[in-house]
Amino acid sequence: MSTRSLLISAVSLVLMALLITPAHAAQVKIAGVLASSSYPDSEGVSYAATNVKDGKVSTVWVEGEEGSGLGSWLEIDLGGSHTVTHIKLWGGNWYSWDFWNRHNRPKEIEITFSDESTQKFELKDEKLPEEIRFPTPVTTSTIKLKIKGIYRGTTFNDTCVSEIAVFDDQPEAFHTVAATADSGHLPEDADGTYDLPNTWDMLNDTMWCENQKDGDGTGAWVEYRFGKNVRVGKLLLLNGNAYDPTFWRKSNRATNITLSFSDGSTEAIVVKDFIMLQTLRFPARDASSVRITFDAVKVGTEYNDLCISEARFAE
Repeated sequence: MSTRSLLISAVSLVLMALLITPAHAAQVKIAGVLASSSYPDSEGVSYAATNVKDGKVSTVWVEGEEGSGLGSWLEIDLGGSHTVTHIKLWGGNWYSWDFWNRHNRPKEIEITFSDESTQKFELKDEKLPEEIRFPTPVTTSTIKLKIKGIYRGTTFNDTCVSEIAVFDDQPEAFHTVAATADSGHLPEDADGTYDLPNTWDMLNDTMWCENQKDGDGTGAWVEYRFGKNVRVGKLLLLNGNAYDPTFWRKSNRATNITLSFSDGSTEAIVVKDFIMLQTLRFPARDASSVRITFDAVKVGTEYNDLCISEARFAE
């Protein structure tokens, strides 16, 4: 994700239906990660095991074995006992499409829990996050993933994992999104997509970016539809392109927004201009959808595209 496309498409309305995540699917904060080996740091770039829990797919764990990575493992410390329902795995090197194709990806993994029970899974060879759901919830304090098979890359004989998320049986703190719409977004490029599901994928370095042909993003909008009435009273927002501070400064950020609710009410809100998750509170109400309209933006130093990296509604 080292570059940002300047291609602009015509303004369009995009409606995307998504599978609804189960209500009991809270993400577990990972306490630590161990690995059988890691590729040595090179030119200031780390390939350490802890990269799989940093909320970025552009930083990766690369095993450091002599061969292709078969038998390499990662062990996730959950910081205590949790009843785990599933994990989400970003296999391969997600820094870019090119890097994903050139490096090995896990094909078969064996998962071992703290009670030493094991389960085996076969993964798809797709640059999509893969949900690995356990047949029944497992109570465990650790999750060890051992690579038993690989998809070979075109160039490098190293197996990579970019990110791992773990979910337990506790209620999700944020409302599930059933469908979305927007005023338009940038087309996919070598770095990835810029559509709205990027704003609730728990990753700081994926984002929605508008695609106004002649404009800075003022008047652009995004809409989240919950599929039912829910109580909403706060918005957690990661403003701008949060890939890193450099790209954050280069791209446009929101400074003022209006929330429009399905009941016809609205709220005007001032957004802080910093690269941190912020909580925007407003009088709570029941709504089946919320539209965010960007009323004013701060223009970046290089790219005239407004972006947001995360947006989640809660009571």
